[in-house]
Amino acid sequence: MMKPSDRETDIWIMLNRVHRQAHRNMEAELRQKGFPSLRVYDLLWGVEMSGKEGVRAYELTSWLLFEQSNLSRLLARQISKGLIRETVMSEDRRGKVLHITPEGAALRKDMWEVYGSGIHQHMKDLATASGLAEFFKQLCDVGGGPIGLPDQRQVSKEM
Repeated sequence: MMKPSDRETDIWIMLNRVHRQAHRNMEAELRQKGFPSLRVYDLLWGVEMSGKEGVRAYELTSWLLFEQSNLSRLLARQISKGLIRETVMSEDRRGKVLHITPEGAALRKDMWEVYGSGIHQHMKDLATASGLAEFFKQLCDVGGGPIGLPDQRQVSKEM
């Protein structure tokens, strides 16, 4: 069995910390502004990106950024709120196609003001890092600091 190198493990930890911290902050900001969760945004975005043709629910699963557990319930809630419209496929009466409603598109656009700002805030330093060492340092800063491994080394010592 192959095991990850210390560097691979460091990268994995940093990416997960950055993801977790950025999502926590953006979720809090969305709640504070009275918006639904990032899962709702992601769902609305996925349906909107499908265009006029719409999308079947099973097709969304490979597009979404969040885990798909409870996708059916989340979809049902957004349909009941009038943010997503479900239609029956003409060629397969059992199949259903999802379309975003004008209300859903407007909500997604309003949420983007908060979400996009959060992405910028958390990623701006990473996007401007001039090299790998600086990129890793920024990952540590954004994700909550250095990595404590058994030998207590800091990522910056390797860079």
